[in-house]
Order: sequence, then structure tokens, then C-alpha cells
Amino acid sequence: MQIIWQPLLSGDRIGYLNSFLLRLGIIDEPQLWVLDPAYLMNSMIIVTLWSSMGVGFLAMLAGILNVDETLYEAGRLDGIKSRLQEIWYITIPYMRPQMLFASVMAIVSAFKAGAIGEQLSQTKPTPEYAGHTLVNHIDDYGLVRFEMGYAAALSVVLLITICIFNRLSWRLFGTKGE
Repeated sequence: MQIIWQPLLSGDRIGYLNSFLLRLGIIDEPQLWVLDPAYLMNSMIIVTLWSSMGVGFLAMLAGILNVDETLYEAGRLDGIKSRLQEIWYITIPYMRPQMLFASVMAIVSAFKAGAIGEQLSQTKPTPEYAGHTLVNHIDDYGLVRFEMGYAAALSVVLLITICIFNRLSWRLFGTKGE
């Protein structure tokens, strides 16, 4: 991640993004993409989305390639008339396990986004706490300030939140028998 995003988001004129935007005349002076609190969260979101695409893409590709072609033929015989109906009634139900896996991985990577902010800005905590997430807050209070009770309470809140999102994923993408 550092090899790709650090030179791209560098705050000087030789940073790829700044250089490109300066050349186009969109900005007048270089922006501090990872040190300015106004831009840090947007940079974190972009890097998090980019880093989570690989696993989700491979899971979806595996799901699409595993759909049995005879199901589409049987669907046409049973009255499916359009490609949209094929996707809705055959492809999506057949890909539910891969969609469940991708959604759980996306949830986990979303909660790890705070570490990305610290890696991008190379400061701990992030500038003016702009990229501070719940996981960073737990880390700060538990391992830096040694307020273990508060950190443990926040950890329980994090656990409940993750359980709720995973339940929602199971409800959307899990099978009825599981």
C-alpha cells in the first residue's frame, strides 16, 4: 500500500495526484492529501475501497464462473424471458455463498480502515483525529492511555456492531437451511 499510495498522494509538487491536478489547472498549489484533516478521510475511503476490491472481485468471479449453464437453459424453458430475469432468478441465488463471503470481508476491512489512515499519514494518531475510527479509539485508550475498562466497553460495542452487520449479511445472502 505504501508503495502505491504514498507517491500518489504525496503533498508536494512531485506527488502524482498533485502534479496531475496542477498541470490541468484544477488546483493552484499542492494539497496535503494525507496530512490535511479535510482530505484524510476521503483518501482513507479510496484506499480502503481499492484494497477490498481484490478479494470481493475474485469471490464474485468464482461465483459467476461456477453457475451451471444448464440452469439458464432450464430457466428459458420455464419461462424466463430476459437477461435481467436470468440474473435475478438464477445467477444471484446461485452466487449467495460468494456474496456472503464478500460482504463479511468488506465489513472486516471497513473496521480496519483506521490503520490505513495511520499508515498514509505516518502519524499516530491521525492529524487532528481526522481518520480516527472506533478501532483506533480502542487502541488509543487500551494500549496508550491504559484505561482498560473504557477500552473493553468500546470493544463490546464493536463486537455487537460487527455481529449486527454479520447477521444482516447472513439474512441477505445466507441460505434458509443455515
